[in-house]
Amino acid sequence: MKILLCTPYLDTPDVVSSGIGTWARNIMQYNQHTGNSIDIVPVSFDRHTHIEEYTVGGFKRYYSGIKEVGRCVINAIRKIKAEKPDVVHICTSGSIAFIKDILLTYAAHRKGAKSIIHLHFGRVPSIIEEKGFEYKLFRKLLGIADTIIVIDGKSYNALTSLHHKNIAYIPNPLSETFLHEMKKQEGHITRNYKSAIFVGHVVPTKGVIELVEGCQKVPDLSLRIIGKCSNEMKEHLCSLAKKRDEGKWMTVVGEIPHTEVLSEMLKADSFIFPSYTEAFPNVILEAMDCGCAIASSNVGAIPEMLEYNGEMTGICFNPQSAEEVTNAVNALYKDDTHRIQLAEKAKEKVYNTYTMEKVWAQITNLWK
Repeated sequence: MKILLCTPYLDTPDVVSSGIGTWARNIMQYNQHTGNSIDIVPVSFDRHTHIEEYTVGGFKRYYSGIKEVGRCVINAIRKIKAEKPDVVHICTSGSIAFIKDILLTYAAHRKGAKSIIHLHFGRVPSIIEEKGFEYKLFRKLLGIADTIIVIDGKSYNALTSLHHKNIAYIPNPLSETFLHEMKKQEGHITRNYKSAIFVGHVVPTKGVIELVEGCQKVPDLSLRIIGKCSNEMKEHLCSLAKKRDEGKWMTVVGEIPHTEVLSEMLKADSFIFPSYTEAFPNVILEAMDCGCAIASSNVGAIPEMLEYNGEMTGICFNPQSAEEVTNAVNALYKDDTHRIQLAEKAKEKVYNTYTMEKVWAQITNLWK
């Protein structure tokens, strides 16, 4: 079986990193380890242009995106003709990218290949409700694709309630590399009490302002912020942190290697994630696996990621509110036994639901 995988997947300094790229690398790596007869041929849809936040939704963002993605579409259509795959698996972030998804789906069908559209976002209910230009493109895609993969339950329910039959719900997996490295480090690192951690791009839409403002009101809490951060943002966060203990309780670590991120998670006893918008954040899975008690905004698939056997394995709160952050973190530390139990249940869910072995079986069943 040959799969043409149209997705970002490169891990080089010149490309814009993305959660889709992480997913693709994990899938390809696991396929190599299994030694099966599936031949995955990747076609890069990586972005090389870094667009600052102020251009989101603006002309510069769309122009650069169309220019880069257009070249990728041409290359992918050539690959479909040359490789003659059984399945064309197309990863998408939606919006205007649905146009390239439609073009690739038509190209796949012309060559007799099955088409799978993998939605790496959780905005499906709002797209349906708004019924705008994006919905028109999405409706077209729903009508021509063989299968649509969604990564969250809300999207699945929204589409199946409209009687669409070609919908599959497959969550993102935790990488085998991370699991292996975590087991190597686990047991050799001491977890610090009342030590919180944030991991992600340190920008306003990740809720970092509310993170600092909210955590500074939690007595004796220390906070380490890990991820790419501009000098201006670091200065701003440090100035906010000075309202308690001269800011000594907070450290902006910056960007560090992934193995060191894992060590930081194993040292912390809580993971705070007040992001404004997410799809299926891999960093939540990693924090769950590392045994952190989690307090996160209730966006995207996060609430269902933190739900297990009808009970929550973490605390969810409304985004864009420092008070919500304060209340959630205080709730974590109100009862030490309960906090530890939440972390244990979260880790149990990772191994029962989000391992690569379980997710891989679902994906390959669709391909076959």
